[in-house]
Amino acid sequence: MKIVIRIIPAVLLCLCFFYANAVAQTQTLSGIFPEAIANVNGQPITGNELESLIRRELVDIGNPEWGTLRAEYRNALIYDGVMSLVNFHLVYEKAVSSGAKATDAEIDAEMQAFAKNFSSDAEMNSALSRQFLNRDSLKLKLGQDLTVAKFLNSFSQNVAVTTEEILKFYAENPDMFAHPDVVRASHILLRSDEKSELNIRVKERAENLLDRAKKGEDFAKLAKENSEADSTAEGGDIGYAEREGLDPLFADALFSMSIGDIRLVNSEYGYHVLKLTDKKNEGVAPFEDVREELANLLKAQKAQAELANLIGQLQEQAKIEILFSPGE
Repeated sequence: MKIVIRIIPAVLLCLCFFYANAVAQTQTLSGIFPEAIANVNGQPITGNELESLIRRELVDIGNPEWGTLRAEYRNALIYDGVMSLVNFHLVYEKAVSSGAKATDAEIDAEMQAFAKNFSSDAEMNSALSRQFLNRDSLKLKLGQDLTVAKFLNSFSQNVAVTTEEILKFYAENPDMFAHPDVVRASHILLRSDEKSELNIRVKERAENLLDRAKKGEDFAKLAKENSEADSTAEGGDIGYAEREGLDPLFADALFSMSIGDIRLVNSEYGYHVLKLTDKKNEGVAPFEDVREELANLLKAQKAQAELANLIGQLQEQAKIEILFSPGE
């Protein structure tokens, strides 16, 4: 059976990754939809599943009451929700039949990783409740999501792009690779408070690190051992940046430095040992500089197109009954 649908952005709504079986659902739902809204190959999709998915989306805009929403918006939410659940179910079935089903050990590991985000069981339960989930429905959801993710990873690995395709895209889209003057830098941050008596000691440590870096010690190693910045794991590398994207103190320093220069700058966050690692004048990024990133982009686009085709094929082969539609 073929049903005409829109492929929702982010490849089947990221395949939604919001799917949760309402059988395990204990949260308060208003029952605004019928008990069953669709059947896919004999498996029901319930009204509670649709309401849970829609309510999680509405949380992002303040969780307004269903009856206060414009009819057109409600209908769009229903349509997209039904199609999301149908598509997810089809791909989940395909994933299971392909041998990609998540193991109990994988699901338990994900549950444990999720639980580490919370300081207590009560905090976790409260967070789940706000998303209209509980532990049982979360575990079921994680198992389904992991299964689909494993399938999609395997699916995307079979997608390839040629050098000719990459070159063609690069040549046809020069504006995508144009850039203003940019610099690339690494830094070591030592946090300080100007009002603190420890500020002098922090400054002395920063000056010592500056001296060691200038004498040739490995900057990345110094950053990993001493920096208090988010970029510590990357050896202090903060990547390329335009002047507009930088703190004025940083911008004035970096854009006046030569590649390899090292300087100490004090900001509201503390002392920064800065090292300029590259500088590019306004222009178009060379092909080799963007080749890998562009290849990944084209692979993602091709995978999305092929996945959309696969969903179409699954719809053709499936028995799909839509029991509820917008406006009912």
